[in-house]
Amino acid sequence: MAIEALDLNLLRLMLVLLEEGSVSGAAQRLHLSQSAVSKQLAKLREQLGKPLDDPLFVRAGQGLAPTAKALTLEPKLRQWLRLSCELLIPVGFDPNTDQRQFRASVVETAFPGLMPRVLTDLQVQAPGLRLDMVPGSGDKLEQLARGQLDLLLLARDTDERARPPWHIRDLPALPQQELYTDINVCLVREDHPALDGGWDLERFLDLPHIQIWVEGTELWLMDHVLASLGLKRPVAVQVPDFHSAALMAQHTDMVFTCASVFAHQLAARYALAVLPLPLALAPISYRLMWPPTLDSDPAHRWLRGFIAERSQGLGACGA
Repeated sequence: MAIEALDLNLLRLMLVLLEEGSVSGAAQRLHLSQSAVSKQLAKLREQLGKPLDDPLFVRAGQGLAPTAKALTLEPKLRQWLRLSCELLIPVGFDPNTDQRQFRASVVETAFPGLMPRVLTDLQVQAPGLRLDMVPGSGDKLEQLARGQLDLLLLARDTDERARPPWHIRDLPALPQQELYTDINVCLVREDHPALDGGWDLERFLDLPHIQIWVEGTELWLMDHVLASLGLKRPVAVQVPDFHSAALMAQHTDMVFTCASVFAHQLAARYALAVLPLPLALAPISYRLMWPPTLDSDPAHRWLRGFIAERSQGLGACGA
């Protein structure tokens, strides 16, 4: 098969189909109609599948399943896409005129402390550069590895007692940098009896607690450390997000534990008081990650530095 006969745009389609597993999913991601994707799939089978004597994809329920041959081509397709992206990277970057668009996902506890600084200054220094925030659902690390995200800001433990996948050592080998570190504190309502004194681990465990789901997990480092000591915090309620937890703490005697920077943001908004966590835990690392294909992109590199500058002063000392 002569390479001249192959529409290289179809290789991008094949990689998206491999990742999405359906015509509808590929259509949504490529901003095309399902009929347009179906037509391109037919061309892909004609131009690549026919010479290889392989259909590349077969129907599986409501989606598509790649053939064994298609799966063997996936690593080469990813390498081709990476090299293609590097070939098209501009040699320079001007923040005053650049019109690039990037997609980012930011962990909830970092958003109110950092992103207002970033987005406000970004409009001034790079008015044409667009940074979109994507919803928090799905496996963000997988989306980053696939190139569906351009930036990912997440929080991971540095405490050696943290279980996979919550320690920084469990992160995949993708480009990354630490923006700041933080510690956990406790939030209670402004007139909570615990503020009268005598705040220690015993008092902490006597009070009802609010528990949230973080990336699909309800138990975290603090719970595992307590369990190792033969202790357990009494959970009174589970909620889906941090703001719901803050609202519950505002109107009850329940305790809510979260990162210091975010806690001070919540305290001002929900009339809460901050208490130290009476349990020794190592700091949380807030890390910025990105796909290897954008590591040397001038606009992306500038944006990473811009975000890192605005993160200075955050953390337990800067809260």
